[in-house]
Amino acid sequence: RQIRDAFVAEPGNVILSADYSQIELRLAAHFADVAPLRDAFEKGEDIHARTALELFGEVNRDTRGRAKTINFSILYGISRWGLSKRLESSADEAQALIDAYFKRFPGISNYIQETMATVRECGHSTTLFGRKTWFPRITSPNQAERQGSERAAINAPIQGTSADIIKRAMVQMGPALKAAGLGHVQMLLQVHDELVFELPQADVAAASEIIRNVMANAAEPLVKLNVPLGIEIGTGLSWGAAH
Repeated sequence: RQIRDAFVAEPGNVILSADYSQIELRLAAHFADVAPLRDAFEKGEDIHARTALELFGEVNRDTRGRAKTINFSILYGISRWGLSKRLESSADEAQALIDAYFKRFPGISNYIQETMATVRECGHSTTLFGRKTWFPRITSPNQAERQGSERAAINAPIQGTSADIIKRAMVQMGPALKAAGLGHVQMLLQVHDELVFELPQADVAAASEIIRNVMANAAEPLVKLNVPLGIEIGTGLSWGAAH
């Protein structure tokens, strides 16, 4: 937060932050064809609250927090021991939650199993755009090496596709802004799933519409996602205030 506060706009300008909202969970819903998650994203629901309701039968601060941890942990191939540490629970309790998650969202389990089988056979994973990530240690006799590659392989198609999408957005952004008469809007940097711009305050509304549209449709026409990409936009005199 303090580092973000150090990035300050020139007088008369503001910083605009445009962030993909929960893009990895959205891509997981696409890859695994998980109807409840797709439905939640299409309706604009709080995905962690939806998962809490599916797993625990109620939504409160505690169950939502636990659901958020589980949502992201599963995508990184976490073990029962890793999840138990994050949730501060026993390994058996963590395994029960993993089992319940896969039972409620069998598509995620199928995706993980199919991805693992493909990577073991081919030695690599592939993003939706065809970019490969190689895992030469996926069949290593060394358990730590093998399990580390397995965890990475589960997430690589999702994380890699996310990276592909934001790079496509960056390539398309300049021409789109220029075509709208906003060529003076500066794209400053990309951090993870976020693009940061500097622009005159008077152009925020017009630029926000262009930026949101480019980011939301960056995958097309090569890839048609079955979940919408959500974009969160904020502005302020500093990056910290905008994010």
